[in-house]
Amino acid sequence: MQVAHDSSLPRPITADTLLRACSTLEQDYLSRAPTPQRLLTEISLWWTISVPRTKVGDVALTFKPKLAKAFAARARLATESRGTLGYELPSGYMRVSAHLKARSPHETAERALDALDLVRASWNLALNRGNAWRHTSGRPTPINDIRLSPFHTVHDSAGALATETFWFDPGYSRPAKTFSDKTKFEKILFFATNLRARLRNLSYRDDLERALIRYVRALDSADLNDAFLRLWSLLEYLTDSTHDPFKVATRRAAFMFADRERSQLVLSHLTSHRNRFVHVGSDTEDIESLVFQLKRYVDALLLFHLGNRFRFESRSEAARFMDQPPDKTELRRRQKRILQAQKFISGGA
Repeated sequence: MQVAHDSSLPRPITADTLLRACSTLEQDYLSRAPTPQRLLTEISLWWTISVPRTKVGDVALTFKPKLAKAFAARARLATESRGTLGYELPSGYMRVSAHLKARSPHETAERALDALDLVRASWNLALNRGNAWRHTSGRPTPINDIRLSPFHTVHDSAGALATETFWFDPGYSRPAKTFSDKTKFEKILFFATNLRARLRNLSYRDDLERALIRYVRALDSADLNDAFLRLWSLLEYLTDSTHDPFKVATRRAAFMFADRERSQLVLSHLTSHRNRFVHVGSDTEDIESLVFQLKRYVDALLLFHLGNRFRFESRSEAARFMDQPPDKTELRRRQKRILQAQKFISGGA
């Protein structure tokens, strides 16, 4: 985009001149020395909740930071941008700082928000995995209980705004209720600690971190049809079902549950809704129920990958495991044939 609007670029713009200009900008960007910067935002936790300082890669997350000058600059920009935002920022949220070294404010925002969402994913998964159903009268709210402020700013190490640009959530609808249950939050932190330990030992850690970020962002959406489609895309990702996705995804997701026949029926119904909505735009009054049904399978798949009991080396290897037949007699027959094939290949038959 920056190249396309460069008035110094010879016209007409050709593929070669465009690529050369992009390469020049890329080299210029990569030659910059990373500098300390921080993203400031807020999260829907009550001030009495105690959250330890958390490190996600090279991003340091501090909750309730003492950065009065920086947050004053953030508040000033939010006030001046009220017309653009179209809403008041939520009150009562806990302040958060994400500190890292980056080459630009945009890099800071992207990496900091990924780190925050990865942490929130572990917290919300701890809460969501036990919630199988919800009925809301009136306009539904997002599934996640712990959500970010819809407004984020980037600052230098002294606290001054690094740019007047701000990052905001265009889909924001209304504030979340601030989470204040200290006893439950201690259990959430314990779950999150175990989850991060499992991630560290996972061969395909990057895949699962990206899946967790997609999970939490899907369930942040107040538009439950949007949340449903995002969850379905994540279901396909976790079942690695690029070929014949609906059939493969439903079969592999059903493998997670003892009552596989019932799960296949439920997943087929969810597939039908997905297809109707995408191709016809057909909505349903039961979307909240459908989101929770789909979330049950996505939760199970995430926990299966994170557990990695059988030491899979990749997401695709774990997904192929789900192709095994659920019948023990058939599994024993296949095991026998595999042993026979080993002997035959080695010349022992």
